[in-house]
Amino acid sequence: MTSGTQAETDTLPLRLLVGVSGSIAALTLPAYLYAFRAVGVERIAAVLTRTAEGLVSEQSMRAVCDGVYTEADHGRGHVALGRWADQVVVLPCTAHVLGCAAQGLAPSLLTSVLLAAERPVTYVPAMNPVMWGKSAVQRNVARLREDGNEVVEPRPCTAYEVASKALVPSLAPPPPEELLRHLASAVDGRGTE
Repeated sequence: MTSGTQAETDTLPLRLLVGVSGSIAALTLPAYLYAFRAVGVERIAAVLTRTAEGLVSEQSMRAVCDGVYTEADHGRGHVALGRWADQVVVLPCTAHVLGCAAQGLAPSLLTSVLLAAERPVTYVPAMNPVMWGKSAVQRNVARLREDGNEVVEPRPCTAYEVASKALVPSLAPPPPEELLRHLASAVDGRGTE
């Protein structure tokens, strides 16, 4: 890690809550969790949507996270989780979670935590480019930003698409090092763009 990167990550949260929604990009989550630990995030909790539970196991998440919460925990503790976190990041974030958050809907534990969060949330979308380009999705992104949250632009990539079972052009979260810079600037209020 370069000294410039170290300076940028000095303001990372000590308690990070990672919301995991049901994008296939959830399979890349361990690389991000290890990167968070490597730069000094002291405590990590994860909230998995029901679909995310099918992509990443609760047991493997417990190896890296201090707490893992699933839909079985819905209705218990969403306010406490929102208060606990120095920062909340939704990684990866689906169009469904973006829409629920933008509209203030709470059909899941994760979306309930997002409503209860006491600080702005960082959303890291991962989805098909056609979905990302839809007017409805872009309206939801604009509303989240207007409300003071950060939506990190997804990066063009080639990724495995479940629908076609092939590698296709897609959109994915930025690499861990770049996301760390976004999180650090969200904590200290500088913004990145």
